[in-house]
Amino acid sequence: MRRTAILVVLTAITFAVTGCVTDDFQDIGEMFTPKTPREAALEALDPYNADRRREGVVLLANAPFGGAEIYLEMYRDYVENETDPLVRAAAITALGRHGGPEDAILIVPWLDSSVTESQNVRWSAAKSLQRLHNPEVVGPMIRVLTAEDDDGEVKAAVATALGQYPEDNVFQALLMALDDRRLSVNLNAAESLSLLTGQAWGMDRLAWIRWYDSLQKASYAFNGGRDYLYPTYSRDKVWYEYIAFWIQKSQEEPSQPSGLRPESQRKTWSNDGSASEDAIPESS
Repeated sequence: MRRTAILVVLTAITFAVTGCVTDDFQDIGEMFTPKTPREAALEALDPYNADRRREGVVLLANAPFGGAEIYLEMYRDYVENETDPLVRAAAITALGRHGGPEDAILIVPWLDSSVTESQNVRWSAAKSLQRLHNPEVVGPMIRVLTAEDDDGEVKAAVATALGQYPEDNVFQALLMALDDRRLSVNLNAAESLSLLTGQAWGMDRLAWIRWYDSLQKASYAFNGGRDYLYPTYSRDKVWYEYIAFWIQKSQEEPSQPSGLRPESQRKTWSNDGSASEDAIPESS
């Protein structure tokens, strides 16, 4: 009975989406069948198909072994040299997830609209810099946040990323962001100010200034600051994850960025420090 019910659901969905039965049952089966690590790696290295490269990079970045050095080298290469913006955005995201603080230097130029016009690339760079801690990228992030005319989503993500740097120039930049015309930028800047200082003046820029001016030393502003944890994305299961019960999904918890948390607490890409033989394709 249960198998019959599942078959009926899949049939109804197939008709609703395409009106075709024979071919699309195969497509749905492929969607439910996870790719092997080797298949994902080969897709990521496909020199002729950008869509396959992007899909392969995404699959590897979300795998437990996605931080293997061989993959980190590929992500870095794609960040610097890839011509397709969606592949580059995926590689930036992967490097933010698995890279170290030194990789923030490689990522930060892609915040600049003069370097790339791709919103996906710039937003991915801003989100990845939330997960990597390196004081050397503060200056470029401040320039993006305080630019007169810039993408609101990018600026909002940068405002969040700056919440990990208890520096006076960061405080001043976040104050300026409270006057941005986009509410998302205002809210994220206010949240970072509160995180850095422990104060709760919200989006009231004048209240922040009065409080700051009352301090004996500028450095005292950060005495009550709280630990910065990069934000994570969570979602409910989609319909096929209930049907395909063998697909296991785990939600990532907020954590300190690489460069702030102790090395002993950094996520690893395997339990034993070695890559799975099936995860790395043979060279052709």
